Amino acid sequence: MPRSFFFLDKKKILTANCNLENVIKQLPNDCAVIVRQYDMEKQEREKFAKSIIKIARPLGIKILIGKDFYLAKKVKADGVHFSDFDILPFNFLREKRYLKKFIFSFSCHSLKSFLKSQIFQPDVVFISPIFPTTSHINAKTLGIKNLAKITLKTKSGTYCKTSICPLGGIDKDNIISIRKLKKISGFGAISLFLEN
Repeated sequence: MPRSFFFLDKKKILTANCNLENVIKQLPNDCAVIVRQYDMEKQEREKFAKSIIKIARPLGIKILIGKDFYLAKKVKADGVHFSDFDILPFNFLREKRYLKKFIFSFSCHSLKSFLKSQIFQPDVVFISPIFPTTSHINAKTLGIKNLAKITLKTKSGTYCKTSICPLGGIDKDNIISIRKLKKISGFGAISLFLEN
């Protein structure tokens, strides 16, 4: 299972004046890329996803497709990502069982959402946003204390198989406080991977 996740955001990459291929090539080898780009047309998004896979796969970097299970299967991605605002496709869990080593990640924005997510048996749950983020400027942040409370829920056998990763506003300074928490499996970020 990857320990870090790059939530691909083309706009932020352009703003940071970065080259997408170079960004991917500089990712840690225990990283996965989550391809979002929901504003693209279906064919354009498929082409884009394939281009990312072509760069990342030789480097051992896994690729997850956001919100589109069927596209993830079509391009032979390593997994799919949903959030607690999404409606999962019909028969998703049944189909997923037949896909070996297929990663299912899920973003949650509260303790209640995290507990509900366990029905879907995700491999990774992102708790977000932990810190203020430019992606969602007005979003209420959970902070380290609430993140810690959520991780305590993994003590029971019901939740221990889910990897928990904080997401939102993570940078080189605050990641230190994240790593001090028990039961954190990794993290998700955008800007952190664009910093030089």
